[in-house]
Parts: sequence; C-alpha cells; structure tokens
Amino acid sequence: MSIWFAFIIGFALALNGGYLAIQLWLLQRHAPWPRGVIIAVWSWSLLMSALFLLQILAPPEWTPLMRQWLYFPLAVQMVWNVLFILLLVPSLILVVLVLRRLKPSPKAPSANPDGMSRRKFVYLLSCNAAPVVAVGMGVHGALTRDDLRVNSLTVPITGLPPEWEGFTIAHVSDIHSGIFCGPDRIKLIGDRINDLKANLIAISGDMINHSMSEFPDVVQLIRRLESPDGVWLCEGNHDHPDTGDVVRACVAENLKMLYNSTATISREGSRLLLAGLPWMRPGFELDRTLVDRLFPERQTGDLRVLLAHHPHLFDLAPSADLVLSGHTHGGQIMLGPDFGLGPAFFRYWSGLYRHEKNQNTLVVSNGCGDWFPCRFGAPAEIGLLTLAKA
Repeated sequence: MSIWFAFIIGFALALNGGYLAIQLWLLQRHAPWPRGVIIAVWSWSLLMSALFLLQILAPPEWTPLMRQWLYFPLAVQMVWNVLFILLLVPSLILVVLVLRRLKPSPKAPSANPDGMSRRKFVYLLSCNAAPVVAVGMGVHGALTRDDLRVNSLTVPITGLPPEWEGFTIAHVSDIHSGIFCGPDRIKLIGDRINDLKANLIAISGDMINHSMSEFPDVVQLIRRLESPDGVWLCEGNHDHPDTGDVVRACVAENLKMLYNSTATISREGSRLLLAGLPWMRPGFELDRTLVDRLFPERQTGDLRVLLAHHPHLFDLAPSADLVLSGHTHGGQIMLGPDFGLGPAFFRYWSGLYRHEKNQNTLVVSNGCGDWFPCRFGAPAEIGLLTLAKA
C-alpha cells in the first residue's frame, strides 16, 4: 500500500472517529437519551468507516459484485466521507469549543412525563440532518446513474478556414471506468457517441478511476467507437500520471494518445493540428511557452486544437484556437448557474468560454462518468461540437 493511500485511510478513519466522539460528548451533555440514539450514532460511524475501507481495499475482482449489490450504500459512503465529514468535524469542534466556554446546562431529569423536551428534539433533528441528507444524495445518485445527455454546442473559431466549417467533434471526458462506471454504463456511452456520427472523437482525460484493472473496459470502448478522423486521447489526473501506466498501456494498445505531442489531419490542403498535454504537473502554470512548443509554425489554413485535461491550461494556450478540457465534472454539485462547487474551485468549470484578448475558445465537459456518484445541476454529458467561423 502506498503512503498516499495509507494517509487517506488514516485521515478518513480519524474524521469518522472524531465525529463519533464529538456526537457522543454532545449527547452525554444532555443525557439521558434513548439507548437507540447512542446505538444509531455508533452504527452510522462504523458503517461509513467499513464501507470506506471496503471500497479502498477490496481486490479488483470484487468490483462487479460491489457495483451490482452495493452501489447505493457505497454512494452514500462517498457522499459522507468525501463531502460531509470534511465539513462536519470542524463545525462540530467549533460547537464544542463554544459550549465549553458556556456554563454547562443542568442534567436533564431521568424521566420526563411530557416526553422529549423541545431542546432535545431540535438537537436530535440537527445531529441527524447530515446523515439523512447524505442518504438522500445517495438515493439521487443511484436513481440518476444512467442519465447521460448530449450537449450540442456551436463553437466559434476566429479565422476558421472554410475547409473546417461544420466539422464536428464528439467531446468525451472523465469516463472514470470503475466501481461507479461499469461495463453497462460504458456501453451506453459508446452507443451515444457513435449515434452522433462526429468527424472526430476527442477524449480529454480520466479514462480510469483508480486501478489499471479498469483499463480493459476503456480499451473495449475506444475500439468500438467510429469516426472518420479517429479517436484521440490525452492524460488526466486519474490516469496514473505519476507512473505513466495508462500512457504506456495506450501506446501498447495502439491507441492515439497525445502526450506532449501533435498529430496532423489534412483536408483539401488545410491542416487540423491536434495536440495533447499530460496532466498539469507542478510548474506547468509558470511555463508560458508550453503549448507554443507543441505546434509547428502556423501556416495559412491551419486550425489548432489542444486536448488538456485541466481547464486552467486554457490560460497558457493563446496559440491554440480551441482547447478541450474536463476534470471539473461541471462543478458536480451546482445549486445555480454560478453557485456551487464549480466556481468555488475553478475559473472555468462547464461549457464554452471565449478569451477575447487571444480570440480563442475553451470547452469544458461535464464528463460522462463518475468517481463521485451524485450530481446536482451538472448532468453527465457527451459534447457534440460543431465548428463555425467567429
């Protein structure tokens, strides 16, 4: 087990243990409680910890059974351990610190003939709100696991050569082949892509989710995709960029992986120069010539398209006419067009952006698969991009 995995496991277990300890302290402060409340708090924390360990440590051969029988509980576990617990424990620590500075309230009597007090009832609701919402989000994720839209966009390109007017690209990103995106989902993705009959298919990273055992399903998908100008790939952060395993596997399978490289597609004397960057490593954002070095000297009639998994690389790509990115999952949880996780973490998170100074365009895909099995306001998608002169 890598040090990174060991850290993740220890961190998640510590957070769940902290949540349990704080909740028990708060319950004890207003004792007595029905025994079932204490048991429920213990059971919830242990269940979330056990499911987390199962997902992280289970051997690859268990994945199909887990996907079939445990999709919903694992979805709830992901919502809890990835989203809720990170916010809850610091919040509860703050509550404890505030309460400790206040005068302790007297212990409630052992029997209350009128039933539960209003204060206890409100507290019971508040301490159960997070688990209930996590379960609700897990239900939503399970019910929408097969949702997949086609997002059709007309993409303006400054000075687009007439040979490329109406050229179509099926933009695919963030497949995340794995426990939440298995063979059935991948087959659905392949069928939808082929239905588009696009001139070119571009996959902008994150083909697998966790393990190289998930890669064969991606190979099978790519082999059945149909487009006259090919299926082209770039590396994402889930594609083992530290070891290069996915890049080497793509080369071994004769897949068209663009790793700091450029390919040329010709049409009536005009060139579409298609380049791809590896995952954005430390220092990338400081190298303003990174993209310029990928492309040959511009000729009349050239169209330059860049595959770059992280959308912030758009700012380093003034020499590219069009940049195709993913990584953000459209913000994953969006409560409005500009309110949610997308704008909280990214400058560009979903859809089409134009850089007026450089006169170039970025398209950020919401992605068609998932490592986090719940979306709000950021539906899974395949992009159908039609190029048009700006």
